[in-house]
Amino acid sequence: MKKYFYIAMTMVIILSLTIIGYGIFVNYKGESIILERMNNRSIMVNATTVKMRQINARYEFPEASMYSRQSVDVIAKVDGVITRKFIHKNKHVQAGDVIVELTNEDLPLKIKQAESALRRAEAVELQAKNSYSRYSSLIEQNATSLEKLDEARANYAAAQADVANARAQYEQAVLNQDRLRVVSNSDGYVLVSYKEEGNFVTAGTPICLIGDFKFLWFALSMEDAALRSLLGEAGEQGQFTLSFKRPDFVKAYNTEYSSGNRGNKSVFPVDIYGIYPALSEPAAMRRVVFNLYNDAGILEARSYEDMVLTANQPRYVLAVPLEALENNYNTGNVYVINSNQELEERYVSVGAIGEKYAEILSGLQEGDVVVVSGIEGLKAGQKVEANLEEGEE
Repeated sequence: MKKYFYIAMTMVIILSLTIIGYGIFVNYKGESIILERMNNRSIMVNATTVKMRQINARYEFPEASMYSRQSVDVIAKVDGVITRKFIHKNKHVQAGDVIVELTNEDLPLKIKQAESALRRAEAVELQAKNSYSRYSSLIEQNATSLEKLDEARANYAAAQADVANARAQYEQAVLNQDRLRVVSNSDGYVLVSYKEEGNFVTAGTPICLIGDFKFLWFALSMEDAALRSLLGEAGEQGQFTLSFKRPDFVKAYNTEYSSGNRGNKSVFPVDIYGIYPALSEPAAMRRVVFNLYNDAGILEARSYEDMVLTANQPRYVLAVPLEALENNYNTGNVYVINSNQELEERYVSVGAIGEKYAEILSGLQEGDVVVVSGIEGLKAGQKVEANLEEGEE
């Protein structure tokens, strides 16, 4: 009986071990199959071919202050009360136009006093001249001493100086009378009127601001590489357009808009006034001053944000879509699909940036296939299936 029991127990143990071993084998085989399938799995990505494309180089910057080349305060040169005003906001004036008239009740009296002082000085001068002439005649006759002649000569010279001073005081008083009519010293529009009729002003007080915003300028500090990428072969003769990411043309001076106002689609012609230091000199950073043509009068002399400079002259360069760079437009990595449909991570150097494409200076060659979407999470060596996209800027 015991014999059959041990045989049965042995068979049960053998069967259990067989089942466990088979389970281990199936599990191992399954994991190997899954791993093999994972290794051979292809990920679908969008890709494009690296090739020569036409781009217009762009340079984005967060802020710049615009300045007017023709903006100046009209200053009162004498004290007085404004009795007449000939200008209003936005009025166009020319150099020499009367802005306001002042009244100063003290000036007529000062003119009379200066005139009287001049006449007295002239009388003293005449008397000193006659005295000097008389002593000059007497000295020839040995009828007086040299000391008397020298004294007469000195008195005459002093009298001449007094006349010159009195005449200058009189002419200044007359000039101040003319300055009661405050005139514009330049052509332009009245941007700000500081004073009204009845206001008392002292010499040196601004009456209004005259300016012309048709020509503005702004300056940027740019890295040498970024500047050269923007300029291209045109160099300092390059022509550009300035646009705004978030157009906001609130007018601080409430000046009027002219024809050519295109609202949110407004772009402005720009050229280069100067580069400091010059491109011929080695430098890591340069100060670039730009001229801006604002014929429509949309912009004013103030700060603006989120602007883009775009070169007017297109360039034909080896380029990839911006998406391939994952927003790292200066330098970085791209994923290239090799002949085995596997990913290679490639370091590239970037040149000019366009609206859709970036110039590649090194790291890629024409005909390479680069991934343009779904870059995050990819790894070198992964199998991919490429959906090729083509297009031009």
